Amino acid sequence: MSDDADGDRDRLSEAVFAFVQRLEATGDPDLYHLEEAASEEQIAQAETVLEVTLPASYKAFLRAHNGGSAWDTSLYGVSCEDGYDLAVLNVRGRQEGLPEHLIGFAATITGDVWCFDISQADEDDAEAPVALIDIQQGQVIPAARDFLEFIDRLPDIEKELNDQRGPQPMTIEEWEEFLTRERAKLRKLSQTPARELRMPDPEEVRAELAGKIPVDPRHLKPKS
Repeated sequence: MSDDADGDRDRLSEAVFAFVQRLEATGDPDLYHLEEAASEEQIAQAETVLEVTLPASYKAFLRAHNGGSAWDTSLYGVSCEDGYDLAVLNVRGRQEGLPEHLIGFAATITGDVWCFDISQADEDDAEAPVALIDIQQGQVIPAARDFLEFIDRLPDIEKELNDQRGPQPMTIEEWEEFLTRERAKLRKLSQTPARELRMPDPEEVRAELAGKIPVDPRHLKPKS
């Protein structure tokens, strides 16, 4: 391995180490759980199965920690349990329509998937931009320049993307829960004397809607 390659690997290792230090500095073990290192053979096997070269920064992470969780984000590993295995999950995703140029490497607590867009990968180190696949809406949303920027922006990156996108339509389940809450409010209001009624608190309403638009999603046109 050349001196330049050694230097690049050291730089990536330091960035991953800084990420882990930041997790540990929270002092809350419930916010993260990282696995032991993956071997070079395990990483190579995943690349062979998926017929891709994984980004150098992501491989640096795997060499330190073979997946795990950080701030409600599940980071996939290699040659591990099926529910967290990079190769298994992407093969399954391709069978369900995931484009081959998108490689899922992590998931949000709500089931959306973080992925590398390898169609835009750098030829030298395979670094690729990160996007978020919105499972409900079927959208691919650009998120970060590469894996290092992704972990640097955790845990705020998902919220930042949601803020940029603005309010989103509710799912059918969220819509039905919204209707149940509103009907309960109306029953309570009908039994409350007028003098005891108060103006709704906008912040409470906003928090209850969780940034969603109260529109029945069955009335929306599906995205092409």
